Amino acid sequence: MSVPATKAPGGQGLVNKGLAVINAAPCGAEATFAVVGLTRSGTSMLSALLQEMGVFIGAAVDKAVYEDIEVARFIDAGDFEGLKAFIARRDGEHDIWGFKRPNAYRVLPKLVPMLRAPRVIVMFRDILAIAMRNHVSMQMDVMPALPRYVTEYAELVANISGLKCPMLLVSYEKFVQFPEESIALTAEFAGVTMTPELMERALDAVRNGPEAYLQSSRLRYTGHVDRIVQGKLRGWAMVVDQPRVKANVHLRVNGKVVKKGVANRLRPDLVKAGLGDGHHGFEIDIGTALTADAVIEVTAGNADFVLPNSGKKAAAYGLA
Repeated sequence: MSVPATKAPGGQGLVNKGLAVINAAPCGAEATFAVVGLTRSGTSMLSALLQEMGVFIGAAVDKAVYEDIEVARFIDAGDFEGLKAFIARRDGEHDIWGFKRPNAYRVLPKLVPMLRAPRVIVMFRDILAIAMRNHVSMQMDVMPALPRYVTEYAELVANISGLKCPMLLVSYEKFVQFPEESIALTAEFAGVTMTPELMERALDAVRNGPEAYLQSSRLRYTGHVDRIVQGKLRGWAMVVDQPRVKANVHLRVNGKVVKKGVANRLRPDLVKAGLGDGHHGFEIDIGTALTADAVIEVTAGNADFVLPNSGKKAAAYGLA
């Protein structure tokens, strides 16, 4: 049974609020919530809301994304025997609890039967918005990502179509557009009595969550601009704590991007210093038109992190 969340005061019953309850049933004294969806689809916001509403979402929770690290390990490793034992322990500790793991949608047909009184929350978001979020935060290209997200959504829909448990389908865009109505329906789905104080805290979580999430999920960079040697500007750039991700670098001359590259060259000095895997060097051909008084900057990633030692005239880097 599907119950679209379209009721609105003032005779606006046809307003699309972007939430639908499938297989509707009241939340009982025992329940297990699973928050799933494509990566960057808004699952962190829903998980944060559940926690604000008093639902236990994990002991080892990553506060940046409100994700239960223990559950994530079992699901990512495909360790369903270990997960089954973990769920049994968690059931013994909490009548109502939940977890967020976006990619758990891939194993929902196997996962849901393991849960006591399962209630699944599924996030949906515009695929271009997801692609742009990954472009800004993770320097991923937009166009190759779009068909992949279409395929992933097809898999998600296929996996939830056969579920018989109550589900709340949520449009991230509509949730942000109609936060009070969306929070109220989420609370009803979770069996939580909404109070003015709780609504205000929940609204704060929705308003403040995006910026905190962006800061935590954005790649962080470090590096250095060295010298010009044989017509090439040398330096290094790396993604902090993620050495396998190679940083995109951009050469700016007098404020304008003129060349792009990837910092993936082996630098023995970086290996010696213990910086990543050492493959973080770059060499950018500066061409023949660069003048000695031109101001050079090198930025890393899509967040435009300016590498240290940038902002000097080309002569300072050794251009004759």
